[in-house]
Amino acid sequence: MAGSQDSPAISTRIKLNASYWRHGYGVPFSEDVVPSSLFLKHRHYLVLDIETQRLVQEVGGWDHVDKLGISVACAYDSKTDQYLSFLEQDLPKLIELCEERLVVGYNIRGFDLPVMVPYGLNLKRVDAFDIMYDLEALTRQRFLKLEHVARGTLGTGKSADGLMAVEWWKTGQIQKIIDYCMQDVKVTRDVFQYGRQNGFVKLQRSEENITSVPVQWN
Repeated sequence: MAGSQDSPAISTRIKLNASYWRHGYGVPFSEDVVPSSLFLKHRHYLVLDIETQRLVQEVGGWDHVDKLGISVACAYDSKTDQYLSFLEQDLPKLIELCEERLVVGYNIRGFDLPVMVPYGLNLKRVDAFDIMYDLEALTRQRFLKLEHVARGTLGTGKSADGLMAVEWWKTGQIQKIIDYCMQDVKVTRDVFQYGRQNGFVKLQRSEENITSVPVQWN
């Protein structure tokens, strides 16, 4: 048998935000890393969206998102160019993908990823790029909805809202949840791709109010 040689290690230089120097841990979290460094580190990305079994007010508020429960999760994997759906029992497969890819989504740092923690997701092992957080930092505006970004950038919006998804869960209409969640993933993926290819996205809060926002998502 011919001998084998170990492949040389590949190192990636990353830029860190000031937050890294404040928390005192030796390893930077994804929010400590400048976004362009995340894109250099990861060749492939996973666009993620989840739907929950319960509403926030049913579990005692935003401090208890770990009690929301996941009904359906959907994702787009850039490595395979496939759209995927996961039921609650399938979440270990999704968590494995999250640890292997750059996870991209809209408000995933504030919602989707924390909701996944009770299922075994270790946030310290996940690199995440949150489109909403980036746009809020760039525009200095809060509470930017995916609907506004999608309508301005793509000319289309979401098909429903999370309230309906919870009602569908309670009435056992799982396929409707999958369809809705998958549409959110497709919209988020298309917004992300548009920004990568064109260097900007657009926000549309009304018919007359359309704003272009330069982005660096490569």
